[in-house]
Amino acid sequence: MAMVPTPVETTTMSSSGKGYVATNKPAAQHNKASYNATPPPEDDGEAVEGIVLVLRGGAAAVTFVAVALVASCRHGDWMEFARYPEYRYLLGASAMACVYSAAQALRNFRRMRRGYTSPAFLDFAGDQMVAYGLITASSAALPITIRMRSAVINIFTDAMTAAISLGFIAFAALALSAMLSGFRIAARAY
Repeated sequence: MAMVPTPVETTTMSSSGKGYVATNKPAAQHNKASYNATPPPEDDGEAVEGIVLVLRGGAAAVTFVAVALVASCRHGDWMEFARYPEYRYLLGASAMACVYSAAQALRNFRRMRRGYTSPAFLDFAGDQMVAYGLITASSAALPITIRMRSAVINIFTDAMTAAISLGFIAFAALALSAMLSGFRIAARAY
């Protein structure tokens, strides 16, 4: 047996505003506007967590390639990365960023699957420190590479240029991740 809505007499304000008008509308039609209301927006926390996960995973992949490029530059004589402290610093900062970013991405992935959050301040501080290490290492290695490339362009200088560029890209990813972590801290504070 189908249920048929019964007419209910309701009073509403007339469009002219001069009094009340009785109408016979089914109750379902009368309250129809409340059923068509859009649901409240979802929490943007999951979207921010997903973006941070992608940024950290990308930073881990990019710095892994940078580590491989610097470590493979052992061509003898002046084309040995270990002879230059700038390149050793770049290698160390890239390796540290690779390990940190991979560990944070894995932790972020597990955290998203389990549905809980962690202290955003630790993510914020860690991202800033590692990003600072990357930008200083890339900036320190850039002048010597430019000077070498003005004299000769070969596989050594090409690999170092690529590693420095990847360091800058990883810095941008971690800086954006730190900015989003700062956003999460600010959102929780209010």
